[in-house]
Amino acid sequence: MFQKKFYDKYWNFDNTKFIALLKKAQKQQLNTQLGRKSSTKDIILFASVSRTDLWQFINKFSIFINSGIDVKGALGILIKQMKNPLLKKIVAEMRGNINHWISIHETMLMHPKVFDSLTVALVEVGEKTGQLWRILAELDTSLLDSIELKWKVKGAMIYPMILFSLTISMVVFMMIFIIPKITASFEKTGSELPAMTKIVVGISHFFIDDWLTLLWGLIGIVIVLKIVWRTHIGRLFYAKLFTKLPVFGFIVKQSNVIYFIKAFTILIDAGVLLLEALKTSSKVVPNLLYKKELIRIKNEVEAGLTISKSLWLNLDYDTNVYLNDLFSEEFAYVVSTGEETWSLSESLKKIGRNYDGELKRYIGNLSAMMEPIIIVIVWFLVGTIVIAIMLPFFSLGKVAKKL
Repeated sequence: MFQKKFYDKYWNFDNTKFIALLKKAQKQQLNTQLGRKSSTKDIILFASVSRTDLWQFINKFSIFINSGIDVKGALGILIKQMKNPLLKKIVAEMRGNINHWISIHETMLMHPKVFDSLTVALVEVGEKTGQLWRILAELDTSLLDSIELKWKVKGAMIYPMILFSLTISMVVFMMIFIIPKITASFEKTGSELPAMTKIVVGISHFFIDDWLTLLWGLIGIVIVLKIVWRTHIGRLFYAKLFTKLPVFGFIVKQSNVIYFIKAFTILIDAGVLLLEALKTSSKVVPNLLYKKELIRIKNEVEAGLTISKSLWLNLDYDTNVYLNDLFSEEFAYVVSTGEETWSLSESLKKIGRNYDGELKRYIGNLSAMMEPIIIVIVWFLVGTIVIAIMLPFFSLGKVAKKL
């Protein structure tokens, strides 16, 4: 019976079934010890774990392990310190599973929405090699860097959107509350309004009379965009669109390359095989286009090509035509050099630091440059409305002179 359940015909042990059985036995044992069944208090609704919460867990876990505390003791302390209810529950589950020979990374695999592939892969390597202390320290630094990079990228994109939203709000306010009061006096005189004033008044009437149509139109656009996002073709379209944006496309490309470099180098340094490192790194990068590209590279490397050849870098001819839009030619040359000198990880780390510094400078310059651009847009919109309001006054002046 045992053989039929847990082993296949080749006598390979089925770890998944064993973990499921142990997890069920663990719950039954805990319920027996506590003398109760699972209550509604154990159910956590609408809970999630942010990247910051995950980093805080890894950071404290790393500190405890590197201080000489054993894994079970460190998890016991973390249960008391975790503020996030879902993460607190998962850490308690980790500590309980250790008693049933279920490793930490196997418990992490049960919660894919909380722990990304990179974290699980590194913890697995640390547990198998007995160097969990070193892996956690590297993962701590990697998570902190990725959080800072994510906030920088978000800040570069959110800041212009906030300024633009405030501008639109101000224009809408003028159209609804200011324009009607000023133009009402002109309409009573019966004088002909200038063309620009008519356009502004027409837009004002549209905002006041057809606001419901405008609202439903905006809601419909949002729903359509979300429906498109749920499809694979739609996500791929958005991924291509983001990389082609005039100003922000560089940020998207550069950040995805940096994500890949950080994930790939830390996996290689931890002893993960090349193909597995490429596969795991493809799950870390946020852009779907880069995910597909890394999977393609992984498949070609598995077929016998080098990474630089898979990047379409061809050094066999005097004139080289490089056609990869996602990874720069400089990146491909660095990979080629690293493969030839057996120092791929170190070569990528160096160019990764250069890319990171370049991205930070670009975001800083972009933020400084967007302020005057937004100010010009604000002055153009407000100035157009003010001119449209003032033109009838000039017309009234001409009429008064004739009288």
